[in-house]
Amino acid sequence: MNIQDLQVKVQAAEEKVAKIEKTIEKHKARREKKILEVNKILEQNGISIKFEDIQDEDNVAHKYYGTAFHNEYYWAVCDVHSAESDIKGAEYKLRDAKEILKNWKEKLGREEAKIQYIQDTVPQIIKDFLDEWKRKCIDYYQKKANSYPEAYKQYQADLHRAYYDALKEIVERLVAENKEEFIKQYCWGKEQRFNEIMEMLEQYSPEGPQAYCQSYYKSYSEIFYFDYRSKNDPRNSRRYEDIKEAFNMRFGDMFFQAFKDQKFDKDWLDKQIEQEKNNKLIELMNRVTKITGTITDAKGLSVESTGDLNGVIIGERGKAKVQTIGAGGYNEHIILDSGRHGQRYHFRVLVNPIK
Repeated sequence: MNIQDLQVKVQAAEEKVAKIEKTIEKHKARREKKILEVNKILEQNGISIKFEDIQDEDNVAHKYYGTAFHNEYYWAVCDVHSAESDIKGAEYKLRDAKEILKNWKEKLGREEAKIQYIQDTVPQIIKDFLDEWKRKCIDYYQKKANSYPEAYKQYQADLHRAYYDALKEIVERLVAENKEEFIKQYCWGKEQRFNEIMEMLEQYSPEGPQAYCQSYYKSYSEIFYFDYRSKNDPRNSRRYEDIKEAFNMRFGDMFFQAFKDQKFDKDWLDKQIEQEKNNKLIELMNRVTKITGTITDAKGLSVESTGDLNGVIIGERGKAKVQTIGAGGYNEHIILDSGRHGQRYHFRVLVNPIK
């Protein structure tokens, strides 16, 4: 479990503790209110004793059994005891919640100490390598975010045109196969509607049928209803599916979608990539030190012009060869015909012992 996950756990545990403490305060306030009601009943019946003076007596609820006000007094005392029971139950929960919070804080502290130790001992060249990786990632996602509005607008326009082209082709095919059946099934058996449809499909307009003929349809997709499973649905055409697939290949990855949900917040992006960078740092250092022990010499490491980290690293127990296989960070613009798409720079590091 990484630091981010542990921080979430600690925050959730703190919120639970705070919530229970607030509940206890509510129960205590209710108890005080009920005690005032008991004292009021005693006072109204000429008894100067306060509930606080008799609350520890056995069978305090039956103390005035046989009196005219016993029934009212009895239920008021029961309300006090109910509040006390709720307080005690909440305090048990609070004890457990605090113990859970303590455990999560200890785990977080150990993980933070481990990360701090790694960061204190990690060679500067590895820090520089990962800082550059972070810069490339942020630059990649920021460029995607900047291009998204215009790309989405073009995507919608391309889908609209692809739908029209497929719809026109489907209608022409169905009419050629059986015009009368087409009129019966799709035109309510009316020749006039058939003529209107053919007029709407005569030419394409980005604004839809309303742009050039008398029609209340704003979009070509409103003209007919097709079962999405049918081969006659324009959405099942190859071109339509290719456009959707290409757009999803470019913008459909889960991280970018999360970035979009955050309204392309730069601070959120930096925080997420920083966390991932730290995770990569810990993983790499653990793999290296498992072979070398404490690092004593990293002068044999270098960052190539490609951005890859390669070389030899020396530690107390031996030497390790570090080889980075990097990819991505190029071709951010989709090429529909080839299906190729850009990807952020990522890498895989091979760490092997040198005999």
